[in-house]
Amino acid sequence: MKEVSKKINGILAAAALLTASVVAQHGIAADDFEAYKRQQQQGTEKIKAEFQEYKEKQDREFADFLKGQWSEFDTYRGKVRIKEPKPKQVPVVVPAVPVRPTPSPDEPVPAPAPVVVVPPLQPVIPPPPPAQPKPVPVAADMLEIMFYGNAVRFNFDPKWKNYRMPGGDKPEAMSAFWTMMSGSKYEATVQAIGDARHNLKMDDWGGVTLWRSVAQTLQPERKSEQNLLLWYFLVKSGYDVRMGYGGNDVHLFVAMKQPVYSTKYTKVGDQTYYAVLAADYGDSIRSFYTYEASYPNRLKPLDIKSASTGFTKTVSAKRALAFEHKGKIINLSVPYDRRLVEYLASFPQSEFELYFDTDGSSLVRNGLLAELKKYTASMSEEEAVEFLLAFVQKSFPYKTDNDQFGRERYFFVEESLHFPYNDCEDRSVLFAWLVHELVGVKVIGLLYPGHMTTAVALKRVKPGFSTVSYQGNQYVIADPTYIGASLGMPMPSYARLKPNRVVAIH
Repeated sequence: MKEVSKKINGILAAAALLTASVVAQHGIAADDFEAYKRQQQQGTEKIKAEFQEYKEKQDREFADFLKGQWSEFDTYRGKVRIKEPKPKQVPVVVPAVPVRPTPSPDEPVPAPAPVVVVPPLQPVIPPPPPAQPKPVPVAADMLEIMFYGNAVRFNFDPKWKNYRMPGGDKPEAMSAFWTMMSGSKYEATVQAIGDARHNLKMDDWGGVTLWRSVAQTLQPERKSEQNLLLWYFLVKSGYDVRMGYGGNDVHLFVAMKQPVYSTKYTKVGDQTYYAVLAADYGDSIRSFYTYEASYPNRLKPLDIKSASTGFTKTVSAKRALAFEHKGKIINLSVPYDRRLVEYLASFPQSEFELYFDTDGSSLVRNGLLAELKKYTASMSEEEAVEFLLAFVQKSFPYKTDNDQFGRERYFFVEESLHFPYNDCEDRSVLFAWLVHELVGVKVIGLLYPGHMTTAVALKRVKPGFSTVSYQGNQYVIADPTYIGASLGMPMPSYARLKPNRVVAIH
């Protein structure tokens, strides 16, 4: 709707400029030109009035649809991305013992060379970032909220704060709510939140969760009213969402462009909707009633192909890391953005591309990358990849997601520097990002039953390297979870298996 309005205004402006040019060229009298301008202005106002009537007609029709055509839909338990169990203990390469000639009885047996082992440093979890300040009234009809450190102002209609969902017939109540919202001054709010999202360069998830903060501010502690507001604002922002009810509770499901895992979902026609905005990801929802009609305008699914990492106001934290490489102990103190970790943790679990294709913060780029580059800058391509492989293998304690969180959870780059432990997919994401940024070679993710690893496209592939072929290129196995493994060395239990899936990294 907003884009249509912009196009109309653009056409009118172009017509006015063209008219002025023609008038100037043909010397039309000033009085005649003023009369012509008034006529054009009246035409502009007529078009705007017709467009407003068109929008109001759409809202009236949709509100009428909401009074009926509601059906009960089942909800389904969230899909599981990795079904097979992961290794409880991370495997470690056992160095081969060289065969020595049998010494004579009088010859002393040489002592074995000492093995340098550096246990990963146990991280100290920093406190969470400061709590966001409470909303600040700026005017009688304007509020300012803080969104990950950013001040966002928006107008509101007092009716939005005072609304209470009545008991009784839910379709009738929700139709009345839509009518009430459509008759309020919602357009300035939609414009303000859209502008904030654009100016802060947020991704889709950031924009939708900003709307969630708006709804929570307007209706604190009232989940059903929050979901009703969120439903209206997201539809008016162009997103395909489904609102429904189960008993006295109002639920919200969102259409997603990418599959989402570990989150309840439902299907309306051919479209799948997920409970990504529910605090429990929909676990408490059994079935619910929703409308079968579609909003008159074309709505789009939420796109979470990657996450924006540059809009949060930085709250710096540090992680101490240490690892051994070729007999040398390397210690690092790495800054990262604690507030960005908070934002990334809000994402629903999705495809691996989301994690592989998301950048680290400027703190991590200027800290971790800069520190590691001091070592890799003078290395060959193979040496640099080996060095980064050792860093990821040996700097982080291993623990499966179920043991650390009680559920499956994938990390973005930033999160591996914050949480005490990580596992195979988290290490693969971090390693792939480091290799891409510091060495500049292509990396792919390889998903096996119960395990994820990576492979790199080296310019020179040595004989004996274990490789996989993908889109006409040979990639050398590089497993950041197989402690002590060098390039081309797969975990023994996966050495003869083909990956279930290859993840292309952009």
